Amino acid sequence: MAMIDYGAAGSNLSINGITISSYGDVDPPIVIEDIEPRSALKRGTGGKSIRMDNVTRAKRLTIHLLPGSDEARQIIALDKSRVDFFGMFNQSGTAENVVFYAGILVNRGQLGRGGRTNVSDEQFIFEFNDSEET
Repeated sequence: MAMIDYGAAGSNLSINGITISSYGDVDPPIVIEDIEPRSALKRGTGGKSIRMDNVTRAKRLTIHLLPGSDEARQIIALDKSRVDFFGMFNQSGTAENVVFYAGILVNRGQLGRGGRTNVSDEQFIFEFNDSEET
């Protein structure tokens, strides 16, 4: 069995065509999560139940970038123009793929600046209405 490199060097992320590579030092620099449950189960008292599936797979994407990086400035400029965001993530050497549709930048993390020994990463939190994953 071969070892698979799960590091940032093997991850491929693009947001609106911007290739992301200037990851900050927060570990992990990329976090992908479901926003809401994929399905809900309604149980009856007679032992029967029904399943209710969401039509979309809404996702939250959080990325941490180096302060002042080109990618961070481009994302800020896109957000100011109020465009919809879309993106794609895949991990080299694995079958992990996620495509994000119809998203917005919902929050920008704290800006820890002016420190003597450290500054915080640029943090961007996106939410997407739908996604496809394998």
